[in-house]
Amino acid sequence: MLLSLFSLPLSAETRQHGNVIFDVPAGWNTGAVLEDGTLVLWSDLPNDECEFCRIYIGASTKTAGRADAWVATQSERFIDPDDDEAPKIEQIAAPELFSLKGLPAARMGQLVDGDMQSLFAVQLFGRMELIGFEAPASDEAELSAAIEVMLRDLVPLLENARFVSEGAKPLMPAPEPGDLQGVWWGTSTWWSMGLDGMMKMEIDHHWLTFWPDGIFYDGTPPSGTAPFDQAERLARGDMDWGSYVVEGGTLTLSYASGVVETYRQSGDRLTIGDRTLDPITPLADGTKINGVVSTLFVSGFTPGIGMSGGMTAMSDTRYSPDGTWAYGSYTGTSASFDTGAGFATSSETSDFGRRPGPPSGSARTCWNSQCVQAPLRSVAKFSP
Repeated sequence: MLLSLFSLPLSAETRQHGNVIFDVPAGWNTGAVLEDGTLVLWSDLPNDECEFCRIYIGASTKTAGRADAWVATQSERFIDPDDDEAPKIEQIAAPELFSLKGLPAARMGQLVDGDMQSLFAVQLFGRMELIGFEAPASDEAELSAAIEVMLRDLVPLLENARFVSEGAKPLMPAPEPGDLQGVWWGTSTWWSMGLDGMMKMEIDHHWLTFWPDGIFYDGTPPSGTAPFDQAERLARGDMDWGSYVVEGGTLTLSYASGVVETYRQSGDRLTIGDRTLDPITPLADGTKINGVVSTLFVSGFTPGIGMSGGMTAMSDTRYSPDGTWAYGSYTGTSASFDTGAGFATSSETSDFGRRPGPPSGSARTCWNSQCVQAPLRSVAKFSP
């Protein structure tokens, strides 16, 4: 069922994810990175063609062995682990070896709860790369259309993929020592329409952390302000970092993924659009926090759907000077139908933990009875 590979012209947009450099197919957009480091590309093809199709580019797996034997073990790699029921998987094409521009590779096809998945494994030195394609396939016509899109869009991506471990040049320019160091923080605002048709203002928070060796991280660095481990982040599929250059009042951020952003620098302030960031001083290690971080969301239902009411969601995270914290959240929904009937539902969650005083060289974070070690000088970010 999976046909032989063939080439098509390259897309103009080139991106890197972990060890893989690839050309984004025309009509596709790069989306989120999943918890396991998988990058998701989603279809934005004209006329809603293959509307719910997805391309997956996984993080590298360090392993040995044959590609066909390994891909057979990856049948659940691109299946949502949060699904309540175990997926129904039916193999429709057994693992089969082929050569990808001289590299050992394997492919396998399966149906997962009515969706087609094609998995392609590429064997490199000491590692495997996995790239997948998913599309609705509830009947033969849908399956045939999905295969056509896969051959047209995914196969050229595969054939033209390059691998940094095999000598391909990374998209990110090599970092050079710079003058920025520390953490910058700021906000930006945007408007969105709620379920009730009312406009609401959204506030996004932004962090940038800089190191004097020319590296930056967008967001909260996993190791705080400790030295940044580029190889470890690439292995995990984390591409929220890169190299920076400051020239003539312009800060250029070149992400490891190939994305480039340009900020205007005025004194210590950085701006891009309506986003403004200023330098901040992170909390010192061992600082005890005393206070509450709260969130509240309220929305009515969409007008004209035959019912009135709405939903409420709220949360509190309480921090105490003794190093303990407690988290609680509530979600409720109530509605009355035009016919006179109605309903109401609600749910609550809670948790607690402790962050004891850090021993020399590391800080220990505990979630109930589970504790992990982290380097000192971590950046505090509170997001209940």
